[in-house]
Amino acid sequence: MFERLFGWFRGPSVKIQGVDKLPEGESKKISIGDPMAGGTEIILCRRDGKLFAVDVLCPHEGGRIVAGPLHEGRYVMCPLHNYKFDPANGRAIGAACKNARTYRVVARGGDCEVFV
Repeated sequence: MFERLFGWFRGPSVKIQGVDKLPEGESKKISIGDPMAGGTEIILCRRDGKLFAVDVLCPHEGGRIVAGPLHEGRYVMCPLHNYKFDPANGRAIGAACKNARTYRVVARGGDCEVFV
């Protein structure tokens, strides 16, 4: 009952299959819907055995956070100004920049749900 009740406050979720194949310290870009028609693009990454999702839009001057190996094995990166962000909470590391937007991720077997 509580799961159903709390589901009302989470927003819609999107199931992403096959995330168990995402290696530790790596990230990949996922498109949710059509980005040109109001969809969202996220960077899904695995760090410390957990999955995290960060919006691809950097909060600083329209840059884009890129997929690939995590910087220092821990951070997602925007190459426009070499800003890095903690995917667990979106905090900018060593830069005077707003935090990146993060999304809640729930792993289920080899898949996950991202609440957008």
